[in-house]
Amino acid sequence: MDMQPPPAIVQLAQTEQPPEAPVEPVPIKVDVSKYIPESATAVTMIVTLSPPTGQALIYAAGHEKDATLFKAPRSIEEVKLDGPVIYVKLYGATSFDIQYTNYRQPY
Repeated sequence: MDMQPPPAIVQLAQTEQPPEAPVEPVPIKVDVSKYIPESATAVTMIVTLSPPTGQALIYAAGHEKDATLFKAPRSIEEVKLDGPVIYVKLYGATSFDIQYTNYRQPY
């Protein structure tokens, strides 16, 4: 009787690579002082995005947690203000257009 070693059991473990985190878009600075008084506390705007599947977050400096979401192709929302500058982050959109329709000022 021939003695043979038992068959070797070899397991190849695939190393799981963590999914790549999505790249956070660079905020685009927009000066609204030509259209809205500096004392305004909020502005209602119509945002048109291209392509129509994109989205945009718009917020005032320091108020990222209060960002307003605009969904393409065109939506109207109110954005809180804190000075003459807002920031736009585009998600899946490559361009945007803003129309300012109304604003609120303190009493």
